[in-house]
Amino acid sequence: MSLRFELASATSAPRRGKLVLDRLVGGDVVAERPAIMLETPAFFKYTRHGLQPHLVPEVAAEVEALPPATRVQLEDFLDSDTSDCSQFEEGLHKFIALDTAEILMLDTMDPTISVRTAKPTNAYMAIGSDGGIRRLTPSLFAQLANSLKPDIAIPPADIVEEPLPSLTQGKRISKSVTRSAKWLDECMAALTHPAAVFAPVVGSHSLELRTIAAKALAARHDIAGYAFNDVCLTLPLEHKLQLVQHSLELLDASKPRYMLGASAPDSVLRAVLSGIDLFDSTYPYAVTEQGLASTYVLGMDDPTSLLPHSLDLWQEAMFADFGPLVKGCTCFTCRSHHRSYIHHLLKTKEMLATVLLQIHNMHWYQRFFDDIRRSVDRGSLATDAALFFQRYGCEELPSSTSEQNKQAGRPFSELDTLAAQLCSPTTKIQRKRHAESQAIAAELA
Repeated sequence: MSLRFELASATSAPRRGKLVLDRLVGGDVVAERPAIMLETPAFFKYTRHGLQPHLVPEVAAEVEALPPATRVQLEDFLDSDTSDCSQFEEGLHKFIALDTAEILMLDTMDPTISVRTAKPTNAYMAIGSDGGIRRLTPSLFAQLANSLKPDIAIPPADIVEEPLPSLTQGKRISKSVTRSAKWLDECMAALTHPAAVFAPVVGSHSLELRTIAAKALAARHDIAGYAFNDVCLTLPLEHKLQLVQHSLELLDASKPRYMLGASAPDSVLRAVLSGIDLFDSTYPYAVTEQGLASTYVLGMDDPTSLLPHSLDLWQEAMFADFGPLVKGCTCFTCRSHHRSYIHHLLKTKEMLATVLLQIHNMHWYQRFFDDIRRSVDRGSLATDAALFFQRYGCEELPSSTSEQNKQAGRPFSELDTLAAQLCSPTTKIQRKRHAESQAIAAELA
């Protein structure tokens, strides 16, 4: 297996490139299968327990032109400290019934869970699973990666989880940098499967420690890319991106950059403008979980009035509305069903409601990334993004924000709502691992 990243130009940001995977058998490229190519900026499809939320593979096939890239988090499979996955030698693709035409990323933690209860030690990362708190050591991660054979592996790192920088002492961040470097060394030493390793970039909100961590990673020749995970820091995205850009200036610019926790459309645009290449796709899932259908568009010329970025299918006005979710949308849901039917499904808590919404929201998200790539190619992304922020009222300038914007509420906040949402709209069953993190969040608030 060989993974390479081809940058289309030498510009720092925004970047256009291509992630290319060649599968090997006995050292030779598989002749009957062409290389798998992922045009960037792009996203990895978010999964829970190896499946896209609400979409079994046959239904997911109804979503046109999704990227050939999927991410799986280990915490979904750690039912014990020695996961049963380690006994499966045929690879993660087969374990979750995923086509080998997909680039498969193995990460450790679910990016939708921002409040963590377990704390790491020098020997292991403590993560939540459906079986309780589990200990993920670097050697166990390498053992699982060797068995599951992902295309991309993101080793465990000590991500500082305190929600506010003012509560985070310098020694804690320093320890996380040292610990993460130690874990990376141990993982690389034990990893025998030729996965492309994306190294976590740590340092939290300390510029000095981010410098130390980034310089150490830049000096390595055994990693293929970088992963930024500052989900647990409750800082404005602009502040997070300033920290990320500080690290990027010290890292190898020829390697791909993957960022978690920036999947909302306005966040994606800001991150792409900052030089990020790859994202997760938790945002469409969050939109679906609230009974909404995405309607945001990049590239419209008239930003004079605030526009809704989503359609609320819970509204009573949907009761007798027999139009598609979005006029002109070519997704399966909009071609085959209408607003009134999905409103009815939500009201009666039918699972089909979230299935149909997820099909539309994933289709819309893919279309959004298509528009981003075209905008980068035209050299107009900065202008298009500025119009987008103005159109949907998401300019991060509180002093100049109009009263109309304030009344409209902060747009694209569905991921924040998801963090406090007890259950899916079509079930009364509370999400596992949710109650404890909710209690912690309530205490911190």
